[in-house]
Amino acid sequence: MRAKGAIALLPLLVAGGVTAGCSSGGTPVVLVSKVLNCGRVVDLDSTGYLGGPLTAGRAIGLLTELQRSGGAARIPAGKLDAADRTTLDIVAIDLLGYSGSKLSDDATAFARTELSYSPNSGGPVDTSYAGPLEGAIAVLAQDCP
Repeated sequence: MRAKGAIALLPLLVAGGVTAGCSSGGTPVVLVSKVLNCGRVVDLDSTGYLGGPLTAGRAIGLLTELQRSGGAARIPAGKLDAADRTTLDIVAIDLLGYSGSKLSDDATAFARTELSYSPNSGGPVDTSYAGPLEGAIAVLAQDCP
């Protein structure tokens, strides 16, 4: 009876983004991977965001909104306002630390590019990263339309 329960639980864990494996040695080692998907809650402090949890899909939506509201012109010009910087910084931080999916890889690439473009929240930006940053946002928007 326990084996059937464990087998039934496995697809739910995988769907939730948890994967596990055991080592071939004498002592079992469980590896847990945090797979990123569009519905995964990424605001780790659990305070919620704009009335609800910040999911990866919502975070990527914020990046798309930033571009549509003039960010597409402000990013290459290096003329970000405080809201732009906050959005880019928060999304980059919240999407770091995941693995095991294309979205995870794309999110990590975005975060690294954003951190190169805007290395500190108050200082100047490096506009040579503007093109790659906009490209990384576009890729994320395709991952979570």
